[in-house]
Amino acid sequence: MMGKRAHLCTPFALAGLLCLGVAPAAFGCGFHAPLGVQLESMYPGSLPVAVALRRAADSGVIDAAALEAPGKGNALYADTVRRLNAFRQALAASPAAAELPASFSLGYVESQLWTRYSQSDGTVRVDIHTDGPLEGEAVVLTGEPVLTEVLAGRLSVDRALAEGMILIDGNESEKTAIRHALIATSMANRISRR
Repeated sequence: MMGKRAHLCTPFALAGLLCLGVAPAAFGCGFHAPLGVQLESMYPGSLPVAVALRRAADSGVIDAAALEAPGKGNALYADTVRRLNAFRQALAASPAAAELPASFSLGYVESQLWTRYSQSDGTVRVDIHTDGPLEGEAVVLTGEPVLTEVLAGRLSVDRALAEGMILIDGNESEKTAIRHALIATSMANRISRR
């Protein structure tokens, strides 16, 4: 009984330890920060998302190696930028793009990298490595390996949301629009692979 209780507390204890020796927020994302990453100070709800990502990695749902907080590797950052741009292209091609809010910020909890997606007149833009969400802006928190699996059609958006691997924050219409766009981009990739 004691062993099972300790096993259930392990993710929370590890997440708490990660928060002890962290750099101030001004240092930026994990790609450019000299020390560890702050979890809960990134955005409300980021700690539970980080725990959900760890569980998903431990169970093989997402790539555990891709979940590791990045170092200062320029190649890793360049790969991330390429994938964030690919997500912009997928959003732009999505029939749900017109539903998207004027802008929303996507935050990767493992690296604290923020990216803003905005759309107007059918054009979707991306601004990578922002300071975080604007006041009142919709937010998506997740991990890079989750978005990779969703866009490849190997992980459903509904499962990622239900298991806490994706958190969408905003008003109800923004949350619904972002969820629809995520589903549409994953469906388009699933169809195009056939």
